[in-house]
Amino acid sequence: GEFDRPGAPASGVRPDKSTRFLGAPGEDFVNPKQPPYAYLIERPKGDVTPDHAHNAGRTEYVLEGEIEWREPGKEPKVYGAGTLTYVEAGTVYGYSVLEDAKILILFDSPPGMNYR
Repeated sequence: GEFDRPGAPASGVRPDKSTRFLGAPGEDFVNPKQPPYAYLIERPKGDVTPDHAHNAGRTEYVLEGEIEWREPGKEPKVYGAGTLTYVEAGTVYGYSVLEDAKILILFDSPPGMNYR
């Protein structure tokens, strides 16, 4: 399933920008009740995800491309293909896509979306 998020183009979903829920059939895309809480996202070069946080910790694996990760008060970090990171629940972050990216995201529990 797809969903619009803050910062998404007004025209709606773009073919080069998608968020796919990989969890159990019948589970709610945004607030699934049972694991796995897994998503595959594709973002085009130049896309910007605004600062937000999640209710769950997340493991993120960059399959393709490159992103610049930002957390308030910290130096930005560039993550390329093959980078595996863990983000603690409640961490406020955003990122910019430097090269078309495909990212696998696994949450510890239902993710929740908390845009700032």
